[in-house]
Amino acid sequence: MNGMNFLNTEKGKQFILLALAALGIIGGVAWYYDYNQWTIHQACLAKTAKLKTDIATAQQLALTVAQTADLRVQMQQFVDAHEATMVSGDQFAWVIREISQLAESQSVGNVITQAGAVIPHARKSAYSWYVTHLEFSGNYDQIAQFIQTLENHFPEAEIRSVTIAMTEAAGSQRAGLDLALLVQPVVTPKIAPKS
Repeated sequence: MNGMNFLNTEKGKQFILLALAALGIIGGVAWYYDYNQWTIHQACLAKTAKLKTDIATAQQLALTVAQTADLRVQMQQFVDAHEATMVSGDQFAWVIREISQLAESQSVGNVITQAGAVIPHARKSAYSWYVTHLEFSGNYDQIAQFIQTLENHFPEAEIRSVTIAMTEAAGSQRAGLDLALLVQPVVTPKIAPKS
């Protein structure tokens, strides 16, 4: 019997049908296994992407915590520097000491500080102003430099008014200004009630 004749017989047709059925079953099993592996692979990719996102979030949080600690230190230094420029203790003595130290580094002369008054701060209810009057002499450039130094040294201060008048000495003027300095609030400790 030759091969072509066998395929034309009834047994040959059954063999072909059986071979096709076997190929279909093998293909179905292979497709199911491959699809199952693809599904597992996709699930692993999704889990890996979520873990990468979680790691990036955790790294950002760790970086933020470190930056927050640095910012906290910088903020405390900033607050300490500003509190150092606020009037505290004996107000007039504090103003005399601070203004005298500033005037020594400047080329103005005859600095006179008059006693001031404490007035409430309009915008910050916990604070108040110590308003004093300063008089000093120098040429226009020296006066301007001293005023700029006051503004830079006392960043929270307000210069309320400035007057400059000619003096009898050539090239010399007499300046006066009202300076409002922030008063450091007095913090009273809270006492816990006795139980």
